[in-house]
Amino acid sequence: MQSDIANAVFYAAVFLGIVYTSRILEKRWPIADVPYAEFRDDWLAVIVSLGLSSMLAPIAAISAGKIASYTGLGWIKLPTDGYWWYVSLAIIVVAFDLYKYTYHRLQHAIPFLWAMHSFHHSANGVTFITGGRHFWLERVLSDAFLPIMAILFRIPPDMVIAVGFIFFMPDACAHLNVRIPLGRYVTWINNPQWHRIHHSVLPEHRDKNFAACFPFLDILFGTAWIPKPDEYPATGLVPAERVDIINSVIWPIRHLRHYWHRESRNELG
Repeated sequence: MQSDIANAVFYAAVFLGIVYTSRILEKRWPIADVPYAEFRDDWLAVIVSLGLSSMLAPIAAISAGKIASYTGLGWIKLPTDGYWWYVSLAIIVVAFDLYKYTYHRLQHAIPFLWAMHSFHHSANGVTFITGGRHFWLERVLSDAFLPIMAILFRIPPDMVIAVGFIFFMPDACAHLNVRIPLGRYVTWINNPQWHRIHHSVLPEHRDKNFAACFPFLDILFGTAWIPKPDEYPATGLVPAERVDIINSVIWPIRHLRHYWHRESRNELG
């Protein structure tokens, strides 16, 4: 019990340290000025999302367990002896990035998924905290019905930790409101400028730069927009929307209604 408390305190301290450091960087070298109200909206959305998804996590775990009991786990056992550990790590990282890329594209293509995912894109000011700004049901459904990596691969615990660390830097930090000029290396790994294109309000940037870790997936599948050196577009939805506590809970209901209403008008001519 004491060790669990100590671990919780340690991880909380690390998280707060990362958030504090990100705020220092975002104030020192910002891509764009983000009003305090927008930053507050992000925090409220993250708190609601984490709270509700945590409450429903046991149900999601039961669902994932049922699926796993039917399909089995760890169909592919990769070698982990010696240097093979690093080879297997590379395979897992690429496979996980491909999974995240595919799911992300589906979130933009399927109206039901976009109704939830648009909550993330509603951030008018993208900051480090925006990385956690997802609709709560989105997390629950993906955990409950898509345990793809656990089904496909038998991944040892130390490799799980390594994969999490590898993805933290390009995936979570891609929302930093910090200018990090990478020049010709901008296509090597996901970064704030590359991912900002994905959140852009400009029509030419729509459905571009999906990759969580490696932009080569966007290049391979034709969804890449290579930003110019000073290309840092405005972000958010068109028209812009603000999020409050109620919207954080019921967001997709309104957006699905708008989508069906628009489709009905299109069918009528």
